[in-house]
Amino acid sequence: MKILFVASEKQQMPGIIIALARMGHEVEMYETPVEKIENHEEEEDAIDRYLHKMKPDFVLSNVFTREVARASNRLEIKYAVWCMDSPSFPAYVPEAEYDNCYLFYFDYRECEQKRRQGQRRAYHMPLAADIVQNEKLRITDEEIRRYACDMSFVGGMYTNNMYDRAVEAFSPQVRNAVSDIIEQGAFLWDGQDRLQVSEELLMAVRRDCPSVFNHPSVMSDEFFFKTCYVARKMTNVERVLMMDLLAKQFDIHLYTWDTEKVPEGVRRFPEVSAADGALKVYCSSKINLNITLRSILSGVPERIFDVMSMGGFVLSNWQEEIPELFVEDKEIVTYKTPEELVDKADYYLKHEEQRKQIAANGYLKVKEHFTWEKQLEKIIDVLYPKH
Repeated sequence: MKILFVASEKQQMPGIIIALARMGHEVEMYETPVEKIENHEEEEDAIDRYLHKMKPDFVLSNVFTREVARASNRLEIKYAVWCMDSPSFPAYVPEAEYDNCYLFYFDYRECEQKRRQGQRRAYHMPLAADIVQNEKLRITDEEIRRYACDMSFVGGMYTNNMYDRAVEAFSPQVRNAVSDIIEQGAFLWDGQDRLQVSEELLMAVRRDCPSVFNHPSVMSDEFFFKTCYVARKMTNVERVLMMDLLAKQFDIHLYTWDTEKVPEGVRRFPEVSAADGALKVYCSSKINLNITLRSILSGVPERIFDVMSMGGFVLSNWQEEIPELFVEDKEIVTYKTPEELVDKADYYLKHEEQRKQIAANGYLKVKEHFTWEKQLEKIIDVLYPKH
């Protein structure tokens, strides 16, 4: 098949293009990334001309773009988007409901929510890893020594979150309400939605800072404030305090952005690239920690698949979809409270053979069931059931 891939600068997924080529498809990558297409009428015209000339069987991206949706819809070309974030904010627009648009969400709860809202072509599709490319990665002895540690976490602390940037405009009523939500819901991972935002709180936010809800999406105010403000602030609180807790007992390395503030005592290292440095961290760390962003309600984030693809051991907060994709305590280890995290980290650092066996099992699960090729084939089967 002829496929046009529209990439994202922020979520570069070169493995998708390589995997499609390995599958025998003819793939072209559009020269302009989605971030430079959005809200530019001339870019929509350029895409229209490109599609006219190329005549692809379908367009594929990992970030929804209204301009691509409109151009492909006019030409009756299918547009598939495999969303790598949850919520996938760019997909909360009317264009996502076009008949030619197929949205694939890795978070089942988000997918179900979109279906209830009328998005007829919403599908659940767990993420994957590029096993073929990752197996080719070469890591030197010096790099293994550099990255070696008891435990590592690769990701942001969300210290520059939207709630903290707006907090000065909020009244004590709003601040106290958000603090209560976080105090009651943080550090518990049991599948319950602990981000309950009342209409009374929303009314107070509208009164204090009405610009909060000046967004172009079709999200409700409740969903927008919950996911963009409360969820990210809760994630910030959880990640910072858990890094502080773990640093007091273990040799933990944190790889994060320069702008992030981290607790004293945490061994901080510069951000590493997803395509190279992070993979070397994953295979050099005894334990790879996952603390899922709170706006991901049920799904399994990309970090887990990438760690497993490198033969790394994963210790993750419990997510509703983990037991559906992996066998707990055989392919992945989970925790539901900080106390359980500390206990399990201590146990598996002391039981090397068990840790290595679980890591090996996780690698085999991803290799057999969650490669780019296997998941992309499922997406194509939805677009063309008898291809």
